[in-house]
Amino acid sequence: MPNKLEKTLVYIASGWQILDGLITIFIYGPYIREKGMATAQLSAVEKEGLDSLSGSISSVASIYGILLILLGFITIYLTKTFLKEGIVPKKVPVWFLICGIISYFTMDILSLILYMGAGIIILAKNRSIKLLNNN
Repeated sequence: MPNKLEKTLVYIASGWQILDGLITIFIYGPYIREKGMATAQLSAVEKEGLDSLSGSISSVASIYGILLILLGFITIYLTKTFLKEGIVPKKVPVWFLICGIISYFTMDILSLILYMGAGIIILAKNRSIKLLNNN
């Protein structure tokens, strides 16, 4: 059975995760840092504390962006390596479902739909291939 639909869904989801990670690192992180520094009516001590806090939040956003990029590249690697014609992958659909759960908790709805869809389709195809091989 061809895996073209699943591969397309996974490549779109991985591309989106990489793009989302880059946006988080290069746009959202500096935006947080800039907004934290743009305070006019605070004392010097309060400004220093707010700058420290916004820097920490910016660092967390950058780390999250790096994790998204890593997830995207790992998923592309797993898809290219293990998702081939006629092979019944066992752990790859589970990885897609884990990525979907991570996307759920981070409220990345697009990745959630794409990863869960690909994972469920692959698991259903695996089940049908197993039933055909048993008969």
